[in-house]
Amino acid sequence: MQLRKTSAFALYLGSYLPLSLILFVQDLNLDALKVGVENPLELLKSGFQSLLLHPVWSLTAVGVGAACLLATNWLLNAVKTPHRIRIIEAKHVPADLINYTIPYIVSFMGLDFGFNSKIIGFFVFLFWMFWISYRSGQIFMNPILVVFGWRLYEIKYSHMQSEDQLIGRVLSKVEIEPRSIYFQCRIQDVMIIRS
Repeated sequence: MQLRKTSAFALYLGSYLPLSLILFVQDLNLDALKVGVENPLELLKSGFQSLLLHPVWSLTAVGVGAACLLATNWLLNAVKTPHRIRIIEAKHVPADLINYTIPYIVSFMGLDFGFNSKIIGFFVFLFWMFWISYRSGQIFMNPILVVFGWRLYEIKYSHMQSEDQLIGRVLSKVEIEPRSIYFQCRIQDVMIIRS
């Protein structure tokens, strides 16, 4: 099964929820926060709008990231796994963090919602990272999935009707044990496995 570009993009955007939270915190208006602590009524009257320097950008980034992350978890849990395989060997593979570390570093190097050219440039950067991840089949190498209990494995396996040994990558919420039978479905270059 090929992952649709919209689903892949949602998976990708959801992985950047922590980054959007970092940018959200950096967008807080500390002067308004001080006033709110001293006089909560003033903050309440303003509808908390003075709390953020760029509320549309900040709230949109957090909202989109959270929605995409929740949609990703829901979609992964909804995948049907009709095919049985026998695991011969299994090795846990830590998620590749380097692709997700670079944008986080950028967030501390002067990225500001107030500078539209920087935001547009950052979106272009994120889009190219998405496109490279999608085309290379690495879209599931998403460290944020760990939050929902998903783990990445490299396995040696065979289909039930065959003795041929194959090698593949697997996302699973269950601990993968050798000499066990699991149900699977392939999405792009990764299998989703359930017991």
